[in-house]
Amino acid sequence: MRGLLTDRRGGIATIGAAVGGVLCVIAAVTIDLASVSLEARRLQGAADLAALAAARDMNRAERAALATARANVDSAVAGVVSPGRYVADPVVAPGLRFTAGGAGPNAVRVTLTRQAPLYFGRWVLGRDTTPISRSATAALTTDEPRAMFSIGSRLMALDGGIANQLLSGLTGSSVSLSVMDYRSLADAKVNLLTFTDALAVKAGVKAGDYDSLADARIDVGEALALLRPITDSSASGALGKLSSAASGMKLRISDLIGAEAGARDGLRGAMNAQVSALDLVMAALETGAGGRQVSLATGAQAGLAGLDVKLAIGERPNKSPWLAVTKDGAPVVRTAQARLYLRARTAASVSGLAQADLPVLIELAAAEARLEAIDCDGADRVTLGVRPGLARARVAQIDTAGLNDFTRAPTATPATILNVAGIVKVTGAADIEIASPDFRAERFTRGQIDAGHVRTTTATGPVTSLVASLIGRLQLTVHVLGLGLGLGGLTQALGAVLTPLGPVLDGVVEPILDLLGLKLGQADTQVLGVSCPDGTPGTPSLVG
Repeated sequence: MRGLLTDRRGGIATIGAAVGGVLCVIAAVTIDLASVSLEARRLQGAADLAALAAARDMNRAERAALATARANVDSAVAGVVSPGRYVADPVVAPGLRFTAGGAGPNAVRVTLTRQAPLYFGRWVLGRDTTPISRSATAALTTDEPRAMFSIGSRLMALDGGIANQLLSGLTGSSVSLSVMDYRSLADAKVNLLTFTDALAVKAGVKAGDYDSLADARIDVGEALALLRPITDSSASGALGKLSSAASGMKLRISDLIGAEAGARDGLRGAMNAQVSALDLVMAALETGAGGRQVSLATGAQAGLAGLDVKLAIGERPNKSPWLAVTKDGAPVVRTAQARLYLRARTAASVSGLAQADLPVLIELAAAEARLEAIDCDGADRVTLGVRPGLARARVAQIDTAGLNDFTRAPTATPATILNVAGIVKVTGAADIEIASPDFRAERFTRGQIDAGHVRTTTATGPVTSLVASLIGRLQLTVHVLGLGLGLGGLTQALGAVLTPLGPVLDGVVEPILDLLGLKLGQADTQVLGVSCPDGTPGTPSLVG
């Protein structure tokens, strides 16, 4: 007996038999799990089809759902059909958007249950089947009127040199486009529906799934490259250069194009409209490059010995989009925030003593627009509420290092406009605000929408000749050896030198802001499309 216990011969065979048995059990369980998974997928497909069938025939929802389920599985399948209400509210979690019961159901939830066969489980679990259950919800919504609109139009009253400097600053790369390139971008049109579907493919999102597309992040260069095959061929070269320059910049789709959640087919119809390729390109670059500061060389200007221009571009407040497709007042579209700082040195000297130095700070808050109403009475009119952004201009001295820090206001001090060897100094300050506290209604007819009409909403204040108005309000103080004295002759001579600079500097400011879609105390808006459905129920779709 002791010999048998110590005999090690045949051990490998024993272990092999034990391991083989375990492997057989694992294989059996794996086969059953795969079988159950396959049956669950089959049941989910049947539940999807049953929910769609029930939504199409709401009065006989249960009969339609069960008939569809049994036709796709077998007669043994059991089902619970629950008509209810579905609300596509992005604030509500997807799983809570459906509520069973209630009057006027617009959705149906179908839950199917059946027994999945087990081939080897009878020896492990002691039974031949296991229950599986799957649910699906389909909503039948009536398409609602929707409008697509944008804020800020880019005008090409700007030479290619300034535009190239601005785009180089936005992208962090060297951009060299001709005036013809910019004109081709301005003339080229982009179908927004085609573009968003291309974005969806690039982002790995199902076309038409705007909830998922809104959260997707994409390389700006790749987004611009998608425009090449869907725009006029004359703009292809410019788009190719810009897509290379913008490579590496990122943007979130909803920061560019905003839409309400769950709109589905109705949203696709509203997106079937065209936008300017230049507007779309600039909006994408601004979105991807929020917080950049750019130094611009404006070339020789009349009456000036030198001019330094620094531009800071901030993000749109609250991550607002540039363009929206919506049926109500959300989302609100906004322009970017911007600061422009000019430091001009006069060519002429003041009374033969010294040249004058004039620093001007211009701050633009975001302009905004929202949908107020859509009238589908045959005329198809759209009303927008528009509020131009607050604009403030000052003659002041600031630290330009913090120009692009939009989290804090720049610290401004009176500017030293004239300095004669430290003996005589002239300081000055001026401040102008352009404000529009309320939204103003802008109405667009179907004819104006089809013609691409742009409306300009103007705030209260000197929206033209801003720098000239600022110079006219300049308060000067003369300091002689540190003492504030009133030397009228010197201040008059200084005023005579500065006054002609107003129109010159206004001519510098306006075209720079134009390319960004910004205006002093004004907001440009455009309704790009409107859809007025006939009121018949739309196609049911799976939700939540």
